[in-house]
Amino acid sequence: MSSIQPLLKSLLILILLGTSHTLVKAQTLEEELARLKDTLALKKGGDKVLAIKDVGMKFRSINVDSARYYVDLAFKEADALDDDYYRARIWMTYGILSWDAGRPKEALEYHMKAKPILENSKEHYVLGSLYTNMSNAYEALSEFDIAVDYQFKALENFIAGKDSIWIAGSYLNLGNRYKLVQEPDLSLEYYLKALEMYRKIGNDYFVAMSYNSVAAAYIEKNEFDKAFEYAKKSLEGYNTIGARLDKGYPLTNMALASWALGNFDDAELYYNQAITLQEERGERLAQISLKNDLANIYLKQGKVDRAEALALTTYEEAEQIDFLPGIDVLSKTLSLIYEEKPDYKKAYVYHQKHKAARDSLYFSEKAREMLNLKEKYESEQKENEILRQKNELVESELSIKKRNNMLIGSGGLLMLLLVVGFVLFREQKLKARTMAREAALEKAMAEAKAQENLKEQRIRIARDLHDNIGSQLTYLTSITDSAKRGIDKGEVFLMEKLTQMKQFSLVTISELRDTIWAMNKDEISLEDIKERTLQLAATIQDATDGKIQVRTTGESGEKVLNAFVGMNLFRIIQESVNNAVKHADSTVIEVRFAEQNGQVEIEVEDFGKGFDTKSFSQGNGLQIMKSRAERAGIAFKQTSVLGKGTKIELKVGT
Repeated sequence: MSSIQPLLKSLLILILLGTSHTLVKAQTLEEELARLKDTLALKKGGDKVLAIKDVGMKFRSINVDSARYYVDLAFKEADALDDDYYRARIWMTYGILSWDAGRPKEALEYHMKAKPILENSKEHYVLGSLYTNMSNAYEALSEFDIAVDYQFKALENFIAGKDSIWIAGSYLNLGNRYKLVQEPDLSLEYYLKALEMYRKIGNDYFVAMSYNSVAAAYIEKNEFDKAFEYAKKSLEGYNTIGARLDKGYPLTNMALASWALGNFDDAELYYNQAITLQEERGERLAQISLKNDLANIYLKQGKVDRAEALALTTYEEAEQIDFLPGIDVLSKTLSLIYEEKPDYKKAYVYHQKHKAARDSLYFSEKAREMLNLKEKYESEQKENEILRQKNELVESELSIKKRNNMLIGSGGLLMLLLVVGFVLFREQKLKARTMAREAALEKAMAEAKAQENLKEQRIRIARDLHDNIGSQLTYLTSITDSAKRGIDKGEVFLMEKLTQMKQFSLVTISELRDTIWAMNKDEISLEDIKERTLQLAATIQDATDGKIQVRTTGESGEKVLNAFVGMNLFRIIQESVNNAVKHADSTVIEVRFAEQNGQVEIEVEDFGKGFDTKSFSQGNGLQIMKSRAERAGIAFKQTSVLGKGTKIELKVGT
């Protein structure tokens, strides 16, 4: 299978509902609804607001219009009470409905509106629910580090409130977060914790949800038979309790598993059923992911025109709502479709769009930030343990002093000396024990820091290999496959394919050399960068038969940068020079190195045709350079004047 799309992995998320703690055991949702409606007449004031809201939330799994009706009714009741707390509770519920409808920005606005009011309430359950919903919204907006931070806040509140059902819910959400950054073992560990807790509690609804999450983890681990088995258990569970609209989630995982096992007809059936349910529910983000996968299934079945029509329509939907993960996977799908048609010009266009979207997502960097948050959370727990031990010491010392005073008041000098000796011995013993504990904790925290540094190094290397080489190799593989399929099309076709393969191979080799150069260094000097720039200049002069000269001027001095900043600085210089060669119509390009006021300053200037910056549409290359500069802390400025040329100015502190 071309890959189980990363977009979908982020969408099968538990949303804490903010409802009451009523357990769904043998009862169906219809029976639960009937029971809740019967109690409405007995409720008054704020209790009535929350009871009406709970009815609306139960309807989320059955009928979206009914859910919206009851939530609107709850807000009218809150308004009639003129109570900000109950308004905030319903704003949080509106946020959940907006998330269901695929509008995460709107959902976050509702939650932020409710946040200051609900935080003043200091209710652990309510705050845990709010933070979980905010975590889900931030994840849909690709703010993964913030998403994990809020999920840990939610977990802390549920633990403080001793709320087992929502502690399990936080485990489910944390499993989803770590699945997103391709940590399937850690993800499965959290899912199984949640499943066990829900089984003990006896909550059939969340047991079904947990089965589906476990299925998703097994898909990540490429154990597709197990994935199908757990997804089917989830589907049966939702059927039993009558959660009709929720069946779209296990159907999706059944489709993914069938796809991976090569059962394309079954996969197509399950995808269509899931899409129908998500359209009824109004989950736009899930629909985009499902339609992208279905387009890939059509491609596997040889239904190329059908795949193209579906992928193009869905790509437009993703662009309309500026949903970057959707643009990422759909541009990749369209590139594969046009390879198959074949239309290599369009295939390359969509491949470049995929590369640009992938670069903007920063998945590797966000993964590092999420793992760092986990380390931060665990470190905070260790620090709390140190404080607890110090408090015990203080209490122990106070107890000893009190005992001392009693003995002094009642006894003679000998007893006093014995007591003082005992106290000193006791204090030394306690001090030694405390120092041993603190040393052990400091060692553990140092080991955690070392692991964090190792992870950061691994992720930095992986990001550079992925961004600069992975996409080239992917497209090279596509060209090779295309050449195999078209071997009977004649010599001209094969020569065209071989030429493309050679071009991409040369680019890949060059970028791999640059990456290895950076990987082998803890620091990169400005002299290193200047030397690489001179090599680039020589390559361009050879490639253009001397028609374009790249002049490198200025003194680089002895300044050094860390490897991450140095590598990105060289990449920006390289891209700036290449852009000038391609577009400027200039015979001379200057790269000037300088150092002023403790800053390294580099200018890349051509003297070509320039462009109007007001009407110019920024392309992928410029966006990638800006992204690199922002990540590495490099000040980036581009200016251009028609008829005079273009200048890139770079500044970095030393």
